[in-house]
Amino acid sequence: MVHPATRRLGAVTDDLESRGFALRSDGDATLALDGPTAFAGVDAPLHLVYPPDSAPLTIVSRIATAVHRGHVPVLVADRWTNDELRAVLESPFLLDSRRDGARQFYAVEDRIGLTDDSFACLGTSGRIEWRETAADGDDPSLILDVGGETVAVLDSVEALRCPGPEPTAFRYRYGRDEDGQLSVFRGENPVRRYTSFRSMRTDGFRPVPLPLVPEHHVRRNGHLARATLRAFVTGDEVEYGPCQ
Repeated sequence: MVHPATRRLGAVTDDLESRGFALRSDGDATLALDGPTAFAGVDAPLHLVYPPDSAPLTIVSRIATAVHRGHVPVLVADRWTNDELRAVLESPFLLDSRRDGARQFYAVEDRIGLTDDSFACLGTSGRIEWRETAADGDDPSLILDVGGETVAVLDSVEALRCPGPEPTAFRYRYGRDEDGQLSVFRGENPVRRYTSFRSMRTDGFRPVPLPLVPEHHVRRNGHLARATLRAFVTGDEVEYGPCQ
């Protein structure tokens, strides 16, 4: 029995061949070459991708892999992932939203390392929102709101790059002790030790999720990233949608 993902990829490759593209595998991906430039709006090979899920971090990772190799990503969607892919790809591209011109970022499950080798931590419940200020400068501040309350302010998104923010940038931080237990601190003061992340979360503490900053993933060939196509497969029919 042919796997549904294989069948959908086959539907897209058949459709692209009917449009004049030559298909080739480079060992890691299927590429569509020498087709009409107007199809994606740029003159570059198409790179077919079937994402395992529609999580924003998965999508930006697949896009980055393709564009860093000089290809235009074609993300193959099905009826379960099409709407989610559309939300991530359409304007504002790879952003949760824009408000008054300021970027609002997706929060992804990745830790924020601090300069003392500990990690940023939250002791507040509620929805997590990462946003920039609407400042006119080139480096607007980066704001972390939790449950509608501002709990951290960084100079800019660049503060997240290695070596990371200072421990004082967040109310809480945590680290793993030599005996394997987790210790939560507020400033220099220890709050409590935990045997696991589960017990830490049960007590109201959780790691701060990293904001998905597009330029931290797509480091070059941004014009190829913005040409990303979404190929929606229904049966043997394929519909293409631009991300912008």
